[in-house]
Amino acid sequence: MSEIEIRDFDGPLEALPEMARDTLAEEYGDRTWLDWNRPELARLHFADAAEPRDLIGAYDGGRLVGFIANLPRTYRLNGAAYRGVACVMMSTHKDYRGAAVYLIAESLRRVAEAGVDLAFFTAETGKRGWGLLERLRGGGFGFRVERLKRMRALVRGIRLDRIVESQRLKRHEALAVRLIGAHRPIAAPRVAGTVRPYRSADLDAVLELVGRYTDRNSLVRVFGRDSLARRLDAPGLTATVVYERDGAAAGFINFTVHELVSPRGRDRWAWLDLLHWDGLAPKERRALLAGLWQAGRERGCIGILEWDRGYYPKSALYLARFVPSSHAVQAFALVLNPRLQPANVKGLVELII
Repeated sequence: MSEIEIRDFDGPLEALPEMARDTLAEEYGDRTWLDWNRPELARLHFADAAEPRDLIGAYDGGRLVGFIANLPRTYRLNGAAYRGVACVMMSTHKDYRGAAVYLIAESLRRVAEAGVDLAFFTAETGKRGWGLLERLRGGGFGFRVERLKRMRALVRGIRLDRIVESQRLKRHEALAVRLIGAHRPIAAPRVAGTVRPYRSADLDAVLELVGRYTDRNSLVRVFGRDSLARRLDAPGLTATVVYERDGAAAGFINFTVHELVSPRGRDRWAWLDLLHWDGLAPKERRALLAGLWQAGRERGCIGILEWDRGYYPKSALYLARFVPSSHAVQAFALVLNPRLQPANVKGLVELII
C-alpha cells in the first residue's frame, strides 16, 4: 500500500460510492449490502456536520481510498446531557483496507481534541468493521470502548416476489412468510384519529413527542429543530407518517428509503429511524403501521426494516407480522468522560447508518 494521507474530505460526494463499491461487493458476495454512501444520503447526513474537520478522508495522492464522518450530537442518559459524535459511514477501498486503522485513529484523535464525552459507532456483526471495533475494546489506541447494544432486524414484507429474489429465500422460508401473512397489506382498523403524511406544521408537535423519550438506561439523541425537520421530510429520501388526534400529532413513524444492493440488482427498503406511539391505543398503533406500509409501497420499497433498539413497546409490530431476521448490528461507544457509564444500555434512540 502506498503512503496514505489522512486529511479533511474535500469531495466530490460521488467519490464516496465509487471508493466503497468494490469493497462491499467483495465482502458481502451473494448477500445484499446497504449503499450508505449514496451522494444524496451523504448530503443529508453531512448537514449535521459543524465544520470541515468533521469529515475525514484517506487519500493516495488525489485519490480517495477511505472515509469516516464525525457528526456532532447531544445525548441524554439517566438524567444527564452529554456532548457526543456519531462516527458513521466508515469505508475503505478494497486495496487499501489497512487505511481503516488510520482513519479510526484520526477520528478518535479529533473526537478527543474536541472534548466530547462519547463517540457512537455501529457495525454489522461478523463484518470487518465489527471485528476492528471489538479489537479496540481490548485497549487499542488507549481509549475506552464499550458495547452499548446488540440489535436484531425486524422485517415486514411489501413485495414478497422481490424479497425472495434479492434475499435468496429458500422455498420453505418464502412459504413461512406467506403462511404468516408477513407480506400482505396491513389492514387499518377504524379509529377516532387520522393517519396522514407529515406536514411542516407538525414540527413543533413532533419535536415535543421526541423530547418525551425516556433516558432511563437509554442513550437518547437530542434533536434540534433544523436537524429534526431534515430527518422528518427530505424529498425522495425520508418520510414521516403521523397519527393526528384532536387536531395535533399524537404519534408518528419516520423512515429513510435506503437502497440494498446485490448481484441480483438494487432494491429499496423503508428503514425506520424514529417512532413514537406511547399514549396510542393498540388499534391506533396498527392504523399508524398501516399508513407506514402504504407510504413504503408508494415509494417503491419492497419491505420495511426496524432495528430492535428497545426504546418503545414492540407488541404492535409483532401483531402486524413483523418477523425477526438473522441480520444484527452492534452499537459501540468510545467513552471519554470517566463519569459516563453507558455499557449495555437497554434503549437506544439514534439512527443506524
